[in-house]
Amino acid sequence: MTLPPDFGPTGVGAEVACAGCGAPVTLTQSLGLRCPLADSDDGQDHALYRFLDGPRLRFPDSLDRNPFVRYRTLFTTYHVVRRLGLSDEAYVALVESLSRDAAELLGEPLLMADVAEVPVDSADLALPVRRLEATSAVLPWATRGLMGILIHFAVLEAVGQRAALAARERPLVCLGDPDTVRVAVILAQLSARSLSVVVPDPCPADMMAFLHAARVDILAADGPTAAACRTRFHHAMRAGALPLTPYGAHALPAREGLATLAYDVAEALHARGESLAMMVVPATDGALPSALVTGYSDAFLVGGAGTLPRLIVLEGEGEGALIQAMNRLDDRMGHRCDPGPDIYIPALRDAARDPDAYLGDAPAAAPDAPLEPDRTSGVDWIEDIETRETPVPPGIEASLRPWTGRPPDWLACLDGVVRTRGAVIALEGDDAGSDQTVADGDEHDSDGESDRDGTAQAVAIALRAMAGLPDDQTLLREIDNGVVLVVS
Repeated sequence: MTLPPDFGPTGVGAEVACAGCGAPVTLTQSLGLRCPLADSDDGQDHALYRFLDGPRLRFPDSLDRNPFVRYRTLFTTYHVVRRLGLSDEAYVALVESLSRDAAELLGEPLLMADVAEVPVDSADLALPVRRLEATSAVLPWATRGLMGILIHFAVLEAVGQRAALAARERPLVCLGDPDTVRVAVILAQLSARSLSVVVPDPCPADMMAFLHAARVDILAADGPTAAACRTRFHHAMRAGALPLTPYGAHALPAREGLATLAYDVAEALHARGESLAMMVVPATDGALPSALVTGYSDAFLVGGAGTLPRLIVLEGEGEGALIQAMNRLDDRMGHRCDPGPDIYIPALRDAARDPDAYLGDAPAAAPDAPLEPDRTSGVDWIEDIETRETPVPPGIEASLRPWTGRPPDWLACLDGVVRTRGAVIALEGDDAGSDQTVADGDEHDSDGESDRDGTAQAVAIALRAMAGLPDDQTLLREIDNGVVLVVS
C-alpha cells in the first residue's frame, strides 16, 4: 500500500491538536502522546484530539481477525510511520509479533470483539438490543488501549523516529484500578522499558504482593487518598515517565486502541444490515465512551457506518463527576434543547480551559431539593430517581479507584455526549447492580440469562430516563429505525 504524496495537509492521514491550548502536534517529529504543555500547570485540560482526513480515507476491507492489523489504516501511528518510510508489510509483521507475545502473556489472543443479540422478550422491550462484550476475566476493556500505546512505541522505534529513540530509556508509569494495573503489569513485559506503578500508602497487602512478585517499581503516594495517588502519578510524568494507562488524555494512542471496539461494532452491524441508534456505555472515567464515540464517528466519516448513534453514559454507584460536569456544561450552554456547533464548541473550549470549574466540588443540595431531574435540555445530565447521595468509598477503597473524582477523559466523553445529543445517567442502588440482578430480584443461573437481563435493563433505564426530554419523539423514531447497543 502506497500513500499519495499529497495525503492530507502535512502528508499524514490525521491531524492532532490540543483541545485546551489549540497547539498542533507535529507527529513525525514528536512522541505524540500528550500536548507539550500538559505539564505547564496553567490550569487547562491539555488533551490531544485527532482529526482524520476523511475524504482521502475509506473503511478498511482487511479480513484479518487481529483488530490492530485489520484497522491499521485508521491509526494515526500507522500514517506517521508510513510517511517516515516503514512499509506496510513491516508494520503488519511487527504488530503481529507483538500480538502473539501479548496472547502468550494474557493467555488469550487479541481478536475482534463479538456483538451478541439480546432476546427482546428478556426485558419486554419492543426494540432490538445488541451487547458488546468489552470485558472478560482475561481481557478487560483496558487491554486494547494499553496495546495501542505499546504498538505506538514499537513502530516509531522501528522506523527510527527521533523522539521515540530519545525516549527509549524513559520508564513507564501506571495508575488505575486493580484490573487495569494487572493488565498493564502483564503487557509491560512487551517493552524493554521498566514499569512503575503508583499505589496508595498504605496499600492493600494483596496488591503489594502482586507488584512485588511482578518485580515492578512501586511508587508510594504521599498518603492513602486518590488525590495523593494522582499527584504522585503526575509527578512521575513530569520527571520523564511515559504513561501506560487506557486514557486518551494521558496517551492519544490509548484512545485509538480502544476505538477498535467501535470498528468491530460497525462491521458486525453492517454484516447484519442494521444501523446503530444508541450506545449505552459504562463511564470508565470517560475512557470507553469517548473512544467508542470517536471510533464510530471515524467509521461514519470514512463510510464504515451509515448512522452516528446517541451516546448514553452510565455512571455507577460511587461515581458522579461526569454528571456534575455535564450539568455545569449545560449551564454554560444556556440549557439549549439541541445546541448547535456555534453553542457547544465554544462551551467545550471554555471547559478545556478551566476544568476545575467543571470538576470541582459541587455545592451542597438543599435538604428539600426535588429529586426529579431537570429535563429542560436534550443534553442535560440526568440523575437517577432514588437519591441525590453518591456514596464514595472511604480511605484506601477510594484510592483503588483513583480517577473516579477526576476522570481523565471527562472532556472527550462530554464532547461525545453533546455532539450525539446523548446523556449521562446515574445508576444507584438496585440499578447499579443490574448486571447481577433483574427488576423482580429473582436469581438466574450462569447460562447467560442474567447477563441478558442486565443488558436489557440498562437499556430500559436509559430509555426511562430520557423519555421526558423535549426531543424524545425524535429519539423514538431513531430507535425504530435502528438497534441499541449495550457495552458490558
